[in-house]
Amino acid sequence: MRKIYFICFLFILNNVFAQKKDKLNPIAVYEKVWQERSSDARLKLIKTIWLEDSTFEDPSASIKGAVALNNVINEFYKKNPDAILTSGSKVVKDNYVSWDWKILDSKNKLIMAGRDFARLNGKGQVSKIIGFWDQEVTPSETEILKNLESDNYKVVAKYYESLFKTRDFNTMATTIEEGAIYNQAEGLPYGGTYVGFNEWTKMFTKSAEFFDLEIEKEPVYFSDATKNEVIIYFTIKCKAKKSGKTLSMPISEHFDLKNGKITAIRPFYFDTKQFAEFLKSKK
Repeated sequence: MRKIYFICFLFILNNVFAQKKDKLNPIAVYEKVWQERSSDARLKLIKTIWLEDSTFEDPSASIKGAVALNNVINEFYKKNPDAILTSGSKVVKDNYVSWDWKILDSKNKLIMAGRDFARLNGKGQVSKIIGFWDQEVTPSETEILKNLESDNYKVVAKYYESLFKTRDFNTMATTIEEGAIYNQAEGLPYGGTYVGFNEWTKMFTKSAEFFDLEIEKEPVYFSDATKNEVIIYFTIKCKAKKSGKTLSMPISEHFDLKNGKITAIRPFYFDTKQFAEFLKSKK
């Protein structure tokens, strides 16, 4: 009887490992994508795991589709032709995979490091990847100056200052286009899609019922005038009102702009599920 139980246990264990391996296959291909230097060969690889509505978001880019991802990687190698990518062990939970990575130059000097979160669709393809950079990594001085001179940067900086520093909603309203859309993750207690500044203020008020917030690390701005978009990357420190617990959480926010006003905001939390559980937990 013990032998039968042992055989059953091995069968279950092998099945678990097989499932994990299956989920890691698209991530293994994704890492090969980043290591491939040929643009044409890389695009073919991307299309095996990437859908036209699959998205990639990090502090320097926010894109959708296979061709756009290939372009991001092409631009990366233009700036870092001798880059070598390495990655750590993978953590798998449901259809989510996360892992740490590093980029070194040919002399083994660290260029940058970070952590990626991938959402899989259960069919061997990637639905979304959100990349967070280590907080020690900062853009070059040239990039910083370029961002600071951008008109879009000034609008987003004004919005950020009004929301997180002065709490001046009248000034904030001047940065928002009529009918602008704010998408909060559905898993949050104040999640949903909010249209128009009046709805935004209701969302801000509702979120304040769950936590007190302070800025732990000021934002880094990445702007692209040709696409009328700005991405900011910063860290918040929250105190949950239900439990009294505190939590630090990096956030990447993507802004769309038109005619000098914000038309859409999409925030991405380092770990949305952890943040939602933190807000809902009790003492």
